[in-house]
Amino acid sequence: MLGYRAVIAVCGWALVAFLAGCSKPPLACGDPANDEDCAAAMQQRLADARVPGVSVAVIQNFRLVEQWSLGVLAEDDSRPVTLTTPFQAGDLSMPVTALGALVWLEQSGGHLDQTINDTLRHWRIPDESGWGGDQVTVRHLLSHSSGLSPSGFRGYPVGSSLPTWLEMLNGTGAANSDRVRLTSAPGENCNYTAAGYEVLSYWLEQQAQMSFAGWQNSAVFTPLNIPARYQLIGLPPPAAGHDWRGATLDGGYRRYAEQAALGLWATPTDLSRVLLEVMASARGQGRIITDPSISSAMLTTQGCAWGLGWVIDRKGTETEFSKRGGTAGYRTYMVGQVRSGNGLVIMTNGDRGDRIIDAIAAAVRANYNW
Repeated sequence: MLGYRAVIAVCGWALVAFLAGCSKPPLACGDPANDEDCAAAMQQRLADARVPGVSVAVIQNFRLVEQWSLGVLAEDDSRPVTLTTPFQAGDLSMPVTALGALVWLEQSGGHLDQTINDTLRHWRIPDESGWGGDQVTVRHLLSHSSGLSPSGFRGYPVGSSLPTWLEMLNGTGAANSDRVRLTSAPGENCNYTAAGYEVLSYWLEQQAQMSFAGWQNSAVFTPLNIPARYQLIGLPPPAAGHDWRGATLDGGYRRYAEQAALGLWATPTDLSRVLLEVMASARGQGRIITDPSISSAMLTTQGCAWGLGWVIDRKGTETEFSKRGGTAGYRTYMVGQVRSGNGLVIMTNGDRGDRIIDAIAAAVRANYNW
């Protein structure tokens, strides 16, 4: 477990007091006699939620201003969660995938309303009940308005075989999910779809003529100096996932062949760089997204609450973009504000992590006057 004083040293005082539920004023935690009391109360909050660890990054005025971690890698592993500990990002993978797809469109001269089936090989989005698979566009896939199912995926036990692309798309062989199919007309409404992001990455591989992970590395991770990966090879020991009882998952986590939707391993620091790039692109200062029309579309609702990869919330003159994530044993969250340059990433290794996320998010908003 991270040392109590280390937690106090890197964590804002108001946040410490709020999350810990300390009865003392925030500055009282600066008294060495009270440090361990406050930090221990924070640890108790994690224990009560049956979540072994959490890692946080805070952005203020377009700068990363606060990072801290607390807890352990697993309930049966006392090694501490550190700032470099990777967590399974879950659904936070989707806006990162969206960035990669938008970079491709910008570099290739493509457009959001180009249809997918026109350029797909070996597999095509099938027509269903008169709904035209040929009508699905890149915009539909990015904004959860494609009409495709399944909405999510269960993942695979460590050590098991993963499906091939065609097995995953057709729901055959090693796949443990239904085939990808239309359940409503493209563009008719917004229904959350992890399958849409898998189709997007299948299309992106064929356009870029390299693996999806290879494209993301060259288009997103390397330019933004992000060490995140879709495999754990070369990364520090990960935070293990835990079920709602607080028990470590068999093998420590589940593997997701559906990399674009759920398969990213990252730290809050990694994802804070994604938030900063989105903010910069909105100001015309992006490193990988430089076309203002693409940046604008990314942060504009597409007929529902979704932009391109993000949930968009207008609050007066502020535009807030966010995403929550959840895979077996992990809960995650990230949010950014375009105008004020505020942002937050929280990653936990427990199925009950949402209660920790909500407490920290409320504390950060109060502490930084968002």
